[in-house]
Amino acid sequence: MTHPDDDLLAALALGEPAPSGAAEHTRTCPSCSEDLASLRDTMTALRDPAPVLVAAPSSVWGAIEAEIDGESATATAPAPAPAHAPAPVPAPAPAPASVTGTDDDLARQRAARTTRGRRGFPLAWVAGAAAAGLVVGVVGTRFLAAEDTPIAPVTVASTRLDTLDTQQAKGTADVVRHDGRLDLAVSTTTSMDPDGGYLEVWLINKDLARMVSVGVLEPGQSDQSFAIPQALLDRGYVIVDISREGFDDAPQHSGDSIVRGTLAT
Repeated sequence: MTHPDDDLLAALALGEPAPSGAAEHTRTCPSCSEDLASLRDTMTALRDPAPVLVAAPSSVWGAIEAEIDGESATATAPAPAPAHAPAPVPAPAPAPASVTGTDDDLARQRAARTTRGRRGFPLAWVAGAAAAGLVVGVVGTRFLAAEDTPIAPVTVASTRLDTLDTQQAKGTADVVRHDGRLDLAVSTTTSMDPDGGYLEVWLINKDLARMVSVGVLEPGQSDQSFAIPQALLDRGYVIVDISREGFDDAPQHSGDSIVRGTLAT
């Protein structure tokens, strides 16, 4: 029997019905058996589950972009022309295959020619599958990298916190937007004495008639944040006040303010 063509080998690799003579031939013919095994390995690889894509660190993309930029600069630079370019010498035409020799020589030559003719099918298939996997991997990694890129916090308003009597700076307050929320970040540069009570952070309306408490400062912590709604700022609650409060069960402001500052956008 002659060697099965590429379509018949593909059908055998897929397990589809094929002439019994073709299956028997591939079991006894070394070159056809090798081609069939290569096709089956390729199909097994294509059926395997896709690998989990993991976002590459930013340093990897930086190195890739630097390399691409370098290659682009090299490609755009004109190459110097040779002073005397020699005329191209045509390559000699390949000699026709010998048709003489022993029976064993003729069999080996025929097997080599047949194998070379068929190698294009499985190798092209493997190359195509590998290229498709590379494209999917790069695009997927780019997508995941973009999803995992953290959004930097943005400061939308700030003020210095000064004492009311001596106007001495005791800290700062910033309104920070991050991940769709607003935080009032309070930083105290020097310790504030609660005088037996505790320190409370307030937002006072610019009419100086209304105020709301946004939280209590933890002792010994210089940097603390408190979640606030955008509506407070929109309605004029822009004065940051830190007061001493006693353990007297009174929710109102004690009137003993230590520092104060007006947020400026």
